[in-house]
Amino acid sequence: MGERATGQRPAAPPSLDLEVRVRLAHARIAHLLDRAGIRGLHLKGYATEPGVYPDHRRSSDVDLLVHPADAAAVTTLLRSHGWEPVATFSEGSIFQHAATLWHDQLGYVDVHRLFPGLGATPEAAFDTLWSEHIHLVIAGRPVPVPSPRHQRLVVIVHAARDPFRGGLDVRHIRQSLPAESWAALREEAHRLDAGAAWHVATGEAADGVDTRQLALFAALHESQSGLELFRTRWRSAATVRERAELVARTIPVNRPHLQMRLGRPVTRADLWREQRARLGALAAWAWTRAVRRDR
Repeated sequence: MGERATGQRPAAPPSLDLEVRVRLAHARIAHLLDRAGIRGLHLKGYATEPGVYPDHRRSSDVDLLVHPADAAAVTTLLRSHGWEPVATFSEGSIFQHAATLWHDQLGYVDVHRLFPGLGATPEAAFDTLWSEHIHLVIAGRPVPVPSPRHQRLVVIVHAARDPFRGGLDVRHIRQSLPAESWAALREEAHRLDAGAAWHVATGEAADGVDTRQLALFAALHESQSGLELFRTRWRSAATVRERAELVARTIPVNRPHLQMRLGRPVTRADLWREQRARLGALAAWAWTRAVRRDR
């Protein structure tokens, strides 16, 4: 029921230095997608211009945003070139937004089919970012990245789900930009339907922001998890269908998430114990709601 889950790190880490590995991964992935004729935007980390992050910030993986229609093709392409699946889209987070893959020498890549909090639809968000994209040379290879203003916006939107390092990133961007540039970035956030994430990340006024989205991102910013986060998601669901889908996704045990939490391979006993705990918690919650309605 947590916000993000990835599987346990493989036992044998790559022999390359972390920064070298990640930069080479950016270049290799850009080459593969370019050769296949698939659009992909590299986000955050080393795929940003100098000044977006505080000095000496390091990155541990590649974040790749693709058009939702291309997501399956991209994961298939990467698997055919040495990356192995760690977590599928349905296992990755409550947004089901990214699949995680691992390469023995190049490490992790998160393939995003949407970016939570950005865009009225995943398709619209990708097309808007792509329409202004530029190229940044990483490990000798031109890599497609968002425009400088969109690089900063992506970091701020992500900070709504990352209250720790994200808070430092937002403060750095705000202090490094002139007031008029910060105001223009705020306007762009609202134009791209990112007002809820912007408010949660920056603490600025939430005028005109969707209250359901606001409640959800506030919960993630507060590191809610388990049943507490489920309650927030239930209240944020707009329709009966959304609530039914929420329950259907919540009941099954997220194996990669459980493996990450345990720090070892998951056994059948672990799965049974976790499943029983989930069903018990949901049953208790449903009973409490029923009792309150009858009063």
